[in-house]
Amino acid sequence: MNQFKTAWEFTFVNWKYFFMLVLPVAAVESLAAYMFLPLNDVSQPEDIANFFSDNSTAIILVFIVSTVLQVSLIGGLWVSYMAIDSGNTINPINALQAGLSKFFPLFGANIIIGIVSAFGFILLIIPGIYLSARFALFGAQIMFEDNKVFESVAASWNKTDEYASKLFVYTLVFISCIFFLAIFLTLNMSPGILLNTLLAFIEYIFIIPLGYIYFTLYKSIKSS
Repeated sequence: MNQFKTAWEFTFVNWKYFFMLVLPVAAVESLAAYMFLPLNDVSQPEDIANFFSDNSTAIILVFIVSTVLQVSLIGGLWVSYMAIDSGNTINPINALQAGLSKFFPLFGANIIIGIVSAFGFILLIIPGIYLSARFALFGAQIMFEDNKVFESVAASWNKTDEYASKLFVYTLVFISCIFFLAIFLTLNMSPGILLNTLLAFIEYIFIIPLGYIYFTLYKSIKSS
């Protein structure tokens, strides 16, 4: 319970910094979602094919930029947690650049974890959340321990073994909050750029304190 409270306090105290950190990512995600809004009124396969054909260049460009920013944010969050927790200052752009410098190992590990966790979500959802929690430290292993792709995944799995149940509960609570709030907004707002922007930011409102919980665990394991 203390970790939960501390994580939210940390997020609120530093909300301006984290707002600027996630702003580029959330903006591109909102743009990507907005681009696909016309598909809501399309039902014929040939019309869907024409949409992708007519907008292929823009879709590819947004996809590439979104992927680069999302992966950079993974590393940027860990660097930010460490800097702020140590009483140092770091520019959000520099944090994203630090994540970008480890793009390929972060991207590779994220893909592997995404595939493995997806199987868990397909099965019963709960296994997917459990797997996501067990692999939560992979970013720290890459950013601070200079691990490679498979090393970071294996290290996270091994280091979280003792804390699996707590991590699972925390991850379940935060993911559930994101899910139910997203459903509420989707059912009560009209599709559009405002809804897309809110959904993008809501995701990070919960991811940032959850990530800080992961960070405090990594720091505790590192110091023990």
